[in-house]
Amino acid sequence: MEGWMMSSEVSRRDFVRVGAVAGAGVFLAQSAAHAAAPKAAKGTKAAAPADAGYQQPVGEAALKIVNLNDLEVAAAEVLPKGGFAYISAGADNQVTLRDNLAAFERIQLRPHYLVGKPAPETAVTLFGQDLSMPVITAPMGAHGLAHVTAEIGTARGTAAAGTLMTVSTAANKTLEDVAAASTGPKWFQLYLQEDRALSRGLIQRAEKAGYSAIVFTIDAFAPGASDETARLGFAFPPSLPLVNSGTATFKSSLSWEDVDFIKETTDLPLILKGVLSPDIAEKAIKRGVNGIQVSNHGGRQLDGVQAAIDALPAVAGAVKGRVPIIMDGGVRRGTDVFKAIALGANAVALGRPVLYGLALGGAKGVESVFGQIQAELRRTMMIAGTANVAEISRKYVL
Repeated sequence: MEGWMMSSEVSRRDFVRVGAVAGAGVFLAQSAAHAAAPKAAKGTKAAAPADAGYQQPVGEAALKIVNLNDLEVAAAEVLPKGGFAYISAGADNQVTLRDNLAAFERIQLRPHYLVGKPAPETAVTLFGQDLSMPVITAPMGAHGLAHVTAEIGTARGTAAAGTLMTVSTAANKTLEDVAAASTGPKWFQLYLQEDRALSRGLIQRAEKAGYSAIVFTIDAFAPGASDETARLGFAFPPSLPLVNSGTATFKSSLSWEDVDFIKETTDLPLILKGVLSPDIAEKAIKRGVNGIQVSNHGGRQLDGVQAAIDALPAVAGAVKGRVPIIMDGGVRRGTDVFKAIALGANAVALGRPVLYGLALGGAKGVESVFGQIQAELRRTMMIAGTANVAEISRKYVL
C-alpha cells in the first residue's frame, strides 16, 4: 500500500516530491517477561538530523509479537507525530481505511475437520520465485520516515523472512542500493513521469539491478488528503529526498497507452496495481498484463471505495486463473491471508505493519512481522484442514 497525502503545508509540487508511503502485542524478545506494554528496540530514537530535526528510530532487535494490530500503538510511541500520521492515516474520513480492516471480520471461515492432513506448508511459487509464504512487502515510499536504514532495512528483513519486497519509485534509497542490500527477490513499483525517457531509464535501471517484475500503480495520479497530517502541519523532511526519480514531477494523467508503453519497454512481467473492478482486470489481461494487484491504496487515495477484500472475488472471477493475483489492504492476521487466498488471491501484500516493525526493530523487526503472520497462517491452515496453500479454496469460506 503505497500512498499519497497532502498536508496544509505541502504544495502540489511538494506533494509530488514527497512520494508514496504505505504503510501490528509487540515486546522485545529479551524483555517480554516484564514488559507491560508494547516497546521498541533499545535506542530506537536517534539524535535529530541537523538539517531537518526529524528523529528517525535506529533500534535493531527481534520483536516478540502477539498481534500485528498492536504494532501501530507501539510505533506511535517512537515515531515523530507527523511521520506517524503520514504512515498511519487514510484519506478524508478514513472510511475505506477502516473498512479494509472491518471487511475481513465479516468473512467467516468454513473449516474441514477429520481430514487427516499433514502439518501445513506455507511455501509458494510466485512468478517463478520460491517464497516462504504467500505474503510479500507492499510498495511503500519513504521508509526513512520509519527507520534510519529506510528501504535497506526493509529489504534485509523481508529477505530474512524468505519472501519478496516491492520497492517504490518514491524510496529514500536508490533502487540499486536496495537491490544490493539483500539476495531476496524484489519487484520495482513504477510511478510514470511526463518524460517517458526518464521512466524508461528507471525501468532499465531496475532490470540491470536484478528486479524481476514491474508493478505499475494506477490509482495514485492525484494527491490523497489526510486530515491528521494537515492538523499537524506536517511537511516532508528535506533530509529524506526521493533519490530514484531525479525529478519532483510524476505523470498526473494515466491511460492504457501508458500500460502499452511499459510493455514495449521491458520484457519483465508487468503487474497492474490498484485494480478494483472485473472490467479493468479483463482489459489489462487482454493488453498483456502479467499480474493483477487488487488494492485501494490502503485507503489513502479515494475515500469511500470498496474494501479490497470485498473487491477480490469479482476480480478473481474475471481473471479465471489466467494471471496471478496479489491483494493488499487491511491484512493483519494469518486468518486474513487465508481468507484472501480462499477468495482468489495467489498472495497478499503487507503494508503498514512492515513499516511499524521497521520502526520498532529495524530489519529484525520486519523479519519478526513476517514470522508472526506466517505462524498465524500455518495455525489457521492446520485447524481449517489444508496441507498447503494450493489447497485453500472458496470451499473454506462461507
